[in-house]
Amino acid sequence: MISETEKQAFVWIWLPGETEPVVAGRLEADNGTIQFNYGKSYLDRIHDIPPAIPVYEPELPLRAGVLPLPEGLTMPGCIRDAAPDAWGRRVILNKKFGRKGAVSDTAEIDELTYLLESGSDRIGALDFQQSSTEYIPRAAGNVSLEELMASAERVEKGVPLTPELDQALFHGTSIGGARPKALVQDHGKKYIAKFSSSTDLYNVVKAEYVAMRIYGSNNLSRLKTCLKTAHNFLLSEEEARNIFDKLITTIEEHWETVCEEAGLNKVDKQLLWRRQFLNPYSVEQ
Repeated sequence: MISETEKQAFVWIWLPGETEPVVAGRLEADNGTIQFNYGKSYLDRIHDIPPAIPVYEPELPLRAGVLPLPEGLTMPGCIRDAAPDAWGRRVILNKKFGRKGAVSDTAEIDELTYLLESGSDRIGALDFQQSSTEYIPRAAGNVSLEELMASAERVEKGVPLTPELDQALFHGTSIGGARPKALVQDHGKKYIAKFSSSTDLYNVVKAEYVAMRIYGSNNLSRLKTCLKTAHNFLLSEEEARNIFDKLITTIEEHWETVCEEAGLNKVDKQLLWRRQFLNPYSVEQ
């Protein structure tokens, strides 16, 4: 059995308008949970410019001491959101254990280790370090898309990567999601490269491309966008609106029942409702 355990990690944050991060607080593993408390130096910045801000105020408000976990969670949800998901975890297992990583359960490495082993070039304004005084970014080199595609296949098969490919694919560990991906830099811009998986039943990557192209250059997830492109799907405006109304009504009528079936706790329901599901911005017509 593969196992690796970290006991603590420090959360670094980029404050608004800043290009260098500062340490915000510490995560500590304790009897199967991971708890967070802000550092005194960070709390003392409350009157600085820019001032200290909460990592996520509903869960981690700016106050001293260990902050209680939301009901049903073993670590703050906002911190878990910054951790690698299925694909990033497989890359980390491959990097640390080679072929043995392919047949290992991703749960055999603890959450703090995943945070500390994932790339620093993540989406969002957080990073995780072993030090509270020195920030050392976990960066990676740049390689071609062709090389990255080959390395993604090797990870799925559990084949160890060359050091160059290992470092390049390592970029994708901090993005989140279950699909193979990496961050690529080209001419001063950064792109998320997503690859097909050997387990795909159809070309998911191309399907996502088509979906993100639903009207011209407008790829916003809004019903207004769907309405503008309805004619491309041989739908009249009235037919499209009827579909919208039916879907919205169905979600509203069954939300509580489905959440109960899934065993979703109150905190998760609040995080999803009117955010991921029926966000007011998305359903404006």
